[in-house]
Amino acid sequence: MAVWAFSKVDNSDNRTMVFESIRKGKSRFGWSQKEEHNLLLKKWSEWHSKQQFLLEIKADDWIVHINTPKWGQCTAVKVIGPYEFDEGLQSTHGIDFRHVIPVDIESICVFNRRDDNVLPSVNLRPRSRYHRVYEEQDFHQTISNLRDNKIDLSKDTKGEFYLKEKTESYLAEITSSIQQMNKSKDLEMYLAKVFRKIEGVVDVKENGSGWGSDNGADLIVTFKNLNIENKVVVQVKSFEGSHHSLEAVSQIENAIDVYNANAGLIITTASTTEALDTSVQNLNEKLDKQIDLMAGVDVARFVLKYAPEMVFKV
Repeated sequence: MAVWAFSKVDNSDNRTMVFESIRKGKSRFGWSQKEEHNLLLKKWSEWHSKQQFLLEIKADDWIVHINTPKWGQCTAVKVIGPYEFDEGLQSTHGIDFRHVIPVDIESICVFNRRDDNVLPSVNLRPRSRYHRVYEEQDFHQTISNLRDNKIDLSKDTKGEFYLKEKTESYLAEITSSIQQMNKSKDLEMYLAKVFRKIEGVVDVKENGSGWGSDNGADLIVTFKNLNIENKVVVQVKSFEGSHHSLEAVSQIENAIDVYNANAGLIITTASTTEALDTSVQNLNEKLDKQIDLMAGVDVARFVLKYAPEMVFKV
């Protein structure tokens, strides 16, 4: 039994159509406008061969459609049959979503991606068109939690759980304080100190200032594991409110090319937006490299995990 997470459909009208199809027993996947895109023909072009994973999906697997029926929500459903190819849907850009996986409509579970019942180990943030959720047992626990509207207290006492829930509200304040106390280049230097405290990091380069001199990388972080080095370029944005600008995505693309990096990371003290999430996902697809986003409260989580003494007096 496997769990597959499908990335969101870009257009809200198309999401609605895909969701209605799920309710009729057909999970759908895009990049399938023409007859030649039928994976059963086994004559895969380079363009649509990335959908071959659909042939691996089988009965009793689960599919999670991310940001469907709308952004921030997910739809989980159980598979009852193998891949099919049909006439598709009339999407906003023409016939598409012809890749079909039959599903059990009685198993449909629609939920908020940040619901307290979703175990943290269940990764519902694909940065490419799909990914596998490998914590399958935790996924099933999550579905059970959601159906019964309960929480998982297997690792915490009731008091511990609700303490964490209460202190969750402080994370946004901590990120805001980090941003206010470390303006512009100071924030880059602050985060460089955090990266240096992470196990496996062998070098952190603070890389110039400005688009013209740093080639899109504020930090260049080198990790070493089993004698294999990986270079990650980091673009840091000291913003407030919601992050709408997509400049950081262009910068990280340029940095990966210039520094021949293995991966990229955008860190913003502002909250993410759908446009930013989508742009990061599209770049992941374009480069076929891991591009990640750390935004808002996740910045506080990052610092508290690796360098709590840089936030609190201990």
